[in-house]
Amino acid sequence: MKKLLLSALLACTALVVAGCGDREKMAAHRAERSMPKVEVSAELVSVRRAPYPNLDIQPDGGLRVDDIEIPLHDDQRQLLQASFAKLQILRQNALTDAAATASAGERSVPLQAPAGEPVFPNDLAQRIPEFRQYGQALANLRAVR
Repeated sequence: MKKLLLSALLACTALVVAGCGDREKMAAHRAERSMPKVEVSAELVSVRRAPYPNLDIQPDGGLRVDDIEIPLHDDQRQLLQASFAKLQILRQNALTDAAATASAGERSVPLQAPAGEPVFPNDLAQRIPEFRQYGQALANLRAVR
């Protein structure tokens, strides 16, 4: 009886110790998820920064704020459409490169814009006021698989 109780206690202790190792991994995952970022998927570019609403850039250059279409001038729409196209090219290149690396199991991979060729212009917040609070998110580009 004592051996059975002792083995059960050891098994419980092993489970608790094993569960603690994942705590650090989960904390890092949670921190990464909560960071402001631009997520680039095949059909949408989402700009996320809590507590502000999500901005979604459509393939045609349209802008939605929490599923509400924002009216844009033609030059604003063309700017977002060009940024969408650049991000799609970067996404495809990053996913192709990441398929051969150890990051193959991750949900998203970082995107790196070429030096001197920014995806979004520096004056984006002046051209489209909805981007005013999202500067930090625009610096963290992620490609979603």
